[in-house]
Amino acid sequence: MRYADLTKRIAGESVDSWTVHNRAVDRLTAGEDIFLMSVGQESDSHSPPGVVDAAIRSIRSGRHHYTGVQGDRPLREEIARRHSEKCGRHVNPDCVVIFCGAQNALFATAQVLLQTGDEVILIEPYYTTYPATVTASGATLVSAVLKPEDQFQLDAECITKAITSRTKAILVNTPNNPTGAVYPEAPLQKIVDICRERGIWFISDEVYMDVVDDADLCRPFGLRGAEDVVISVSSISKTHRMTGWRIGWAIGPPELAVHYYNLNMCMSYGLPGFTQDAALHALKYEDDVVTDVTQQLAAQRQVVIAELSGVSGIDLYTGGGGMFVMMNIRNLGMSSMDFAASLLDAENVSVQPLSGFGKSCEGLIRISAVLKEERLREACRRIARYVTSWG
Repeated sequence: MRYADLTKRIAGESVDSWTVHNRAVDRLTAGEDIFLMSVGQESDSHSPPGVVDAAIRSIRSGRHHYTGVQGDRPLREEIARRHSEKCGRHVNPDCVVIFCGAQNALFATAQVLLQTGDEVILIEPYYTTYPATVTASGATLVSAVLKPEDQFQLDAECITKAITSRTKAILVNTPNNPTGAVYPEAPLQKIVDICRERGIWFISDEVYMDVVDDADLCRPFGLRGAEDVVISVSSISKTHRMTGWRIGWAIGPPELAVHYYNLNMCMSYGLPGFTQDAALHALKYEDDVVTDVTQQLAAQRQVVIAELSGVSGIDLYTGGGGMFVMMNIRNLGMSSMDFAASLLDAENVSVQPLSGFGKSCEGLIRISAVLKEERLREACRRIARYVTSWG
């Protein structure tokens, strides 16, 4: 039997990069003591009790039937209010559409914007699911590779050089996964200006934006001229320790919301009412959780940097913030995948090989600083011991 060409576009190295993580999860599930630092999720934290209680109350009240395709109005109003407050630009709730997580929102965005013959510029290093997300539409991926000597900071000139007559969208993730880099206003404004001049969409993945305390933090939706070209995508997954609740959203021009609605009609037909009620509670009443997450991640990231800085044979990229630290292992003479696989076997520590995060990322490793301090220090000591064994 034959399968669609789509199956080739959604496979490949970006998907394969999760192999080591999946092995680690299987071993953890089987009862082994695994230090899981290969995924962007706090390993030992629960969703806020108030969120769980809100979901239970919602289920018991009967909120387990069909809901609105665009998402519940109260939730969209709260997201619009918060986004307006943070960006300094009014957001109409009718321009907010709820999706099954930010990943689903990005996929839907690609489906309604892109088609065969279009090009999408990705900032490399990029998150490993981006290639399949954008090329599933038939579009072609074009990388704008950032420089490690600049701590992977955004270079508007580099992006401009990648633009062709076929460029339909530019996808920017700040704070960046995997580098942690936070992009300041000046280069972001240049990209917005270019997008307006050339009729290009600016897709802004903002899932880590509210877990970083950084003076340079800039929200693209609030920039001059952004209202017609910027699409903001985010979720409550990282901010409120709710990765499994699968609530994300996209915000853009009014016409875009209509296309999202039509796609959701044949894709999800609305999300569960009780998860939306839980999300609404989180956004309205759990800001202390966001503060706690932000402070913990910052402290834990510094633990990784302190423990691994100076270890012979590796280099760290420490700019920015969030939950990731990126490590260069090229001096060890082994691939990212081989390093991650053998580290798991030797030390029970799972990290993410970055070979699927762009062609320039071979020899780089992403460490998620998501464990509590004692286990995080032990995991880093194990990484250092393993690296030293190759020296």
